[in-house]
Amino acid sequence: MSEIQMLSPSIRNRVWQVADSYYLKDDWAHGRGHIERVVRSALEIGRLEGANLEVIELAAILHDILEHKERHDKIEGFRHEIEGAAEARRILGELGLPSVTIGAVVHCIEAHRKRASHHPETLEAKCLFDADKLDCLGAIGVIRAAFVSFDHGQNFYKEIKDIDTYKKENIRPDGTIIDFSKHSSNLEWELSIKEVPSRMFTPTGKRIAEGRAAFAADFYARYGQELKGIV
Repeated sequence: MSEIQMLSPSIRNRVWQVADSYYLKDDWAHGRGHIERVVRSALEIGRLEGANLEVIELAAILHDILEHKERHDKIEGFRHEIEGAAEARRILGELGLPSVTIGAVVHCIEAHRKRASHHPETLEAKCLFDADKLDCLGAIGVIRAAFVSFDHGQNFYKEIKDIDTYKKENIRPDGTIIDFSKHSSNLEWELSIKEVPSRMFTPTGKRIAEGRAAFAADFYARYGQELKGIV
């Protein structure tokens, strides 16, 4: 079990000051609100699992600093978890944090994405992964999905008769989306998010995820029925 170590208030304030220059306050999906929710969830999971809370909090604050750049600049091959980890290394280095702490934080950020090429190897990385995924589920997850759909000019709900063909045409082998305009919230649910509980790494994260996933499943089923006039 890792040693429980809290982040000092002075470092926390300095990291948030830097992070605020990256996050959009009106971006409900990946802006400051999302980060604050992930920080709270990650710290709670970390406490229950016995992780290093200093590493978790630093990683949670910085984990999506370049997500907006990936989503809107559309640079070929740009991965926000990889580029963001490198940026976090620079930021924390300038703040004078120990190299061992920086390395642990960088791994957490590299491995936080469900479509990432890196997989969580440490308890702290697993706690961050789980906390970030919890924000894709439940009532919050449904609202975030709507925000992402509207941000990309998508329909919120799209009826697809042959989902396997759609997956071959618009989803890369690594799970990333080719053309966001053809995607939708319910397709993201069907092809990715509903499997999140089975991919959680900690007992705490899995327990919470299962409850939130049940809510989301009921919502999408009900929404599809209402569109057809069934209920």
